[in-house]
Amino acid sequence: MLTISPFDSALYSTLLSDKEAGLYLGDDAQIRAMLQVEAQLALAQAECGLIPADAAQAIAQAAATVQITATSLAVDTGTAGVPVPALVQALKHALPKEYARWVHFGATSQDIVDTALVLNCRELLTLYTTRLNQVIGQLVELASAHRNTLTAGRTRTQQAVPMCFGLKVANWLAPLLRQQQRLTELKPRLLKLQLAGAVGTLSAMQDHAVAITAALAQRLDLAVGQNWHTQRDSIVELANWLAMTTGLLGKMGQDWLLLGQTEVGEVTFTNGGGSSTMPQKCNPVSAELLVTLARHNAGQVGQMHQAMLHEHERSGSAWTLEWLVLPSMLMATAVALHHSSDALAHFQVNTEKMQANLGLYNGVIYAEAATFALTDSMPRDKASALVKDACLQALSGERHLLELIHEHSGIELNLAQLQQRLLAGGATQNWLNGILLAARTA
Repeated sequence: MLTISPFDSALYSTLLSDKEAGLYLGDDAQIRAMLQVEAQLALAQAECGLIPADAAQAIAQAAATVQITATSLAVDTGTAGVPVPALVQALKHALPKEYARWVHFGATSQDIVDTALVLNCRELLTLYTTRLNQVIGQLVELASAHRNTLTAGRTRTQQAVPMCFGLKVANWLAPLLRQQQRLTELKPRLLKLQLAGAVGTLSAMQDHAVAITAALAQRLDLAVGQNWHTQRDSIVELANWLAMTTGLLGKMGQDWLLLGQTEVGEVTFTNGGGSSTMPQKCNPVSAELLVTLARHNAGQVGQMHQAMLHEHERSGSAWTLEWLVLPSMLMATAVALHHSSDALAHFQVNTEKMQANLGLYNGVIYAEAATFALTDSMPRDKASALVKDACLQALSGERHLLELIHEHSGIELNLAQLQQRLLAGGATQNWLNGILLAARTA
């Protein structure tokens, strides 16, 4: 079988694919869901008096037992541009003639494909929720464990001022909590039935149309919805959520890569990959993948916005573009969540290295803290000037910043007290407590 995408490649299956998510993506998942929609449509139509009850039961039974392969639908799909006509014919062939005529009665291909997509997306959203909750729980534990661990805060890639590592973790955590909320808000807009007929009027079902729509929605446990053949905002909203989720995980992975550089060494992963020629290497594969998948989805989401441009009441080109783009975004998000959790399960914080990095360049990272500590004894401007001069000497010599401050001012600042002030002062613990509380009560 020819493989085009690494997402469904046997070679890359462990790295860039996910078996659990794959149950709801691909040909078999789509065929299974489309047959489910056809079966429930017939039952809803019989319930509302549009087609005979015995025909509906026969259709539902056939849909549950018929064996339809993707290969058997391929030729006609290539001609029709959509798999539903071939699927309907295969289903009809499994039925007596008197029942076959009622299959797919009054529906259109897009009704079946869109509703099948929603059914599979619902399962994927459940998977995402479980995995997102797991990652959030792991980050809560990590932030709680390191609420009193001091590390170098960095801005524009350079050491800035010391900060609590627990708060750094909480900064990864907080937007994921918002993603939980966004997903909850998204579901009612996404998980809705598509049943509108040829041009969105459902005219073939006549006076039964409204009742059948309600009955089918209830059977599939979806919102009723209205015709959204060319209204793709909910699908694009899903794509936005996928891109935002992988983007947030990618930011976290980017931080991990920088913190794990050999020269920094503040975090390591016990599940890293080795090198074919360098036995000392332990490459942060999971972190790299998070960055890659974030960039992938960021590029793909623009294509989903392009797919909103449907002409009139039905578009073949815009709709097909969705088929090219959305599945890879769905898979990429499942893979990113999996690798995030796996990386966190093998995440090691090197507190001694953090402490050593704080001591680089003779302690100039404590310049801001020292300035504010000196304001207890002198005006702010004088303290700033004094510390600035001391920083220049510390950076060009071998003496520690606090030693130079003592020499210039006669005021002795205790490093341990400064560190404790940094951990306990300001809004750090308040913000950290708020984020952790929000995570635990979400």
